Amino acid sequence: MGFLFGRTPQLVDKDQALAGRSEPVLAIPRTHAVLATPITGPWREGQKRLLIGIGCFWGAEKMYWQMDGVESTSVGYGGGVTPNPTYREVCSGATNHVELVEVVYDPQVVSLKELVKAALEAHDPTQGYRQGNDVGTQYRSAFYTDTEEEAEQIRGWIAEYQQALADAGFGEITTEVKSVESDGVEYYLAEEEHQQYLHKVPNGYCPHHSTGVACGI
Repeated sequence: MGFLFGRTPQLVDKDQALAGRSEPVLAIPRTHAVLATPITGPWREGQKRLLIGIGCFWGAEKMYWQMDGVESTSVGYGGGVTPNPTYREVCSGATNHVELVEVVYDPQVVSLKELVKAALEAHDPTQGYRQGNDVGTQYRSAFYTDTEEEAEQIRGWIAEYQQALADAGFGEITTEVKSVESDGVEYYLAEEEHQQYLHKVPNGYCPHHSTGVACGI
């Protein structure tokens, strides 16, 4: 994964961002290498989805495909300004995108709250544009929802978790929460080699950045 030493990462102005392209970098629908389900919609009636950024997307995706009730996952980019970016472009810091996991789930089996709790406990949401040695705007903590109602729920849970982190000596949570409904967030699939990466490369890079502070939401 990317490392940026010697400069402080920051978002770029829209007119300074990379131009991107009109065609997606992963154009042909794929089947999930572990779950044998589609990794692109349209999704089945009753399924819901959540976009989650907690640092390197390889390990985050594996965590979610192992959860009961999760019916599909993919990795990609969102929350930025460059259309259809490549991995290299995202890692350059010139697209403003976050490395994301798209989690498609059955809300009758696993709840939105359970997905958010797992994410909050699996990384340090106070680190800003980094997770451990992974430094860059693409590693910022983020939740992107389809509805503003879901985004408001997540903001409330994060506010609850803030107190637990503060009691443990951590700083302010920097997690970005936006919705497709209110903010027009777009999600772009990452290249084929990144999909279900830790299934294909079992001993691949998979850092852990948990604070160790339980999320009691």
